[in-house]
Amino acid sequence: MINFPKFEGQFTLRQRHQLPPSPGIYFVIHNKSQLLYIGQAKNLRERWSGKSHHRYKQLARKGLDKITLGYIQAPVDELEWREKEYIKLLSPALNSSKVKQFIPKTSPRFSELQRLLKLASNPLFPSVQWKHSKGQTIPREPWDLFRGFVAGVYQEQAKLHIVVVCQQNMGDLLWKSSNHRTKKRFYLQVQPQYRSPIFFFDARQVIFSFVEIFNYGEQVFEQLYPHLLDSQVVGVTLKKLVNPACLRIGIQSLPAQENDLVQNYLLSICDKLQPLPDNFTLDEKLLW
Repeated sequence: MINFPKFEGQFTLRQRHQLPPSPGIYFVIHNKSQLLYIGQAKNLRERWSGKSHHRYKQLARKGLDKITLGYIQAPVDELEWREKEYIKLLSPALNSSKVKQFIPKTSPRFSELQRLLKLASNPLFPSVQWKHSKGQTIPREPWDLFRGFVAGVYQEQAKLHIVVVCQQNMGDLLWKSSNHRTKKRFYLQVQPQYRSPIFFFDARQVIFSFVEIFNYGEQVFEQLYPHLLDSQVVGVTLKKLVNPACLRIGIQSLPAQENDLVQNYLLSICDKLQPLPDNFTLDEKLLW
């Protein structure tokens, strides 16, 4: 049991705003028994105001009501040697240790967006480098080694839309994500009664429009492959269309289908599409 000096006052970490605005030595105590830290301050209240103290996050994780701040007032010219004497005498646990850096948790919305983009950048079965076609086993073509690419960006109602064109059953993965108990809140205009080929992922600052070309995806990917380059999208390497105008040519070459939501949607935005900027970034802090 540590024999603490006689404090002139004590407050919990939650009550730190009640510390006096005077110089002194402070003692950080956990559960009224374990001495964690000793420090000095020319103004005790100001030193602990808000969350400015360099140990605040580390201490707060132990509980705002379980941490006590005891203090002894002292003249400014005595703070230095008094602090050293108390540290030498009482050996607090944290004075000789580094400040722990707590990495903030990644936003679930951001993590899900990255997961979807990683899925789009890979084929349905990444380990399968061969496929069967017309009774033969042949190597997969380069355009068959990824599920999706960024077709471009367009502005609508003061919101930037990033269009990701997909194939190879990407819609199944998006449908499961958009109907997931905790992930469905990330989507806009999702109709759970059927599997829509278009999914709008709300990334707060922008909207990612995932569009699945189910029947003729391979044909479109083959035609547009020469116009695709690798790019970085929120930390994921994904191919992007250098000239979005090529998308109209690719879509118009497809057989016309009655009530084809995908073709109608893509043709309606083709004239508005611009290339994805090379320096495109998202502020992860705004994606919560």
